[in-house]
Amino acid sequence: GQGLVSDARIKAVGFTGSRSGGTALMKTAQARPEPIPVYAEMSSINPVFLLPEALKARGKALGEAFVGSLTMGAGQFCTNPGLVIAVKGEALDGFVEAAAEAVKGAGAQTMLTPGIHDAYTQGVNTLGGSDKAREVARGPQGDGPNQCQAGLFVAKASDFLNDEALQA
Repeated sequence: GQGLVSDARIKAVGFTGSRSGGTALMKTAQARPEPIPVYAEMSSINPVFLLPEALKARGKALGEAFVGSLTMGAGQFCTNPGLVIAVKGEALDGFVEAAAEAVKGAGAQTMLTPGIHDAYTQGVNTLGGSDKAREVARGPQGDGPNQCQAGLFVAKASDFLNDEALQA
């Protein structure tokens, strides 16, 4: 990628992927004698807002659908919903319970590269080791290389906003 970005015939770059990969390409683009724009979609979180009435009406179905989107393509699609924002209460509890059951049934999937798998594993371990995030469910482990295990964690909004490790 850096070879392409540094080539004088290239006049703009589009990139979807990791923050470290995109940042490296941006630095290469800016270091050129003729800097070029880089349009990058990097490590998206894609928040999902669950409104109270929707949760009351169909919380279980939303929980199941959320996990389907979360685990689609081993979570590697740029549309992956990585953050849920909702008001604490009984309806949210129902959503979390349904999502937890769906996560427990979500089979392990193979990630694209060892690097992506390692970054995912480090992120899950960071969440699991945090005193501000609580693990709700894990899917079954895989038995092949680069197999990711689905995980569901919850945190209070104040903890999320005040802890950069939870936001990574």
